[in-house]
Amino acid sequence: MKRTRAGLLILMIILTGASLKYVITEHQNKQAVRTLGMKYVRKEYAEGDTLKAAATCKPLFGGSGYQLVLKNSHGEAYYVLIVLGPERNLVTLNDLTLGVRSGSSMFPCR
Repeated sequence: MKRTRAGLLILMIILTGASLKYVITEHQNKQAVRTLGMKYVRKEYAEGDTLKAAATCKPLFGGSGYQLVLKNSHGEAYYVLIVLGPERNLVTLNDLTLGVRSGSSMFPCR
């Protein structure tokens, strides 16, 4: 009986540690995506205006890809897909802003 309880306690500690590590890593990844996205939008669209991350989504089976919606103070939205590498470095960045604004492209992250 004591071994069973000890085993369950150890299993719970391991699962808690793993889930905590996942949450921290995911938060750091989202911060990196927001930073990279804001740098890109400022450079590409010459935005001197402040930008806010309206939404940051990761598709369920999307691997390391993130969908980012940024809004400026005028309410204009910018839609960017970003894939991070293993060290939170930029692998690919796809700008879907013009396509989404014109209606020719869908952006599921809202």
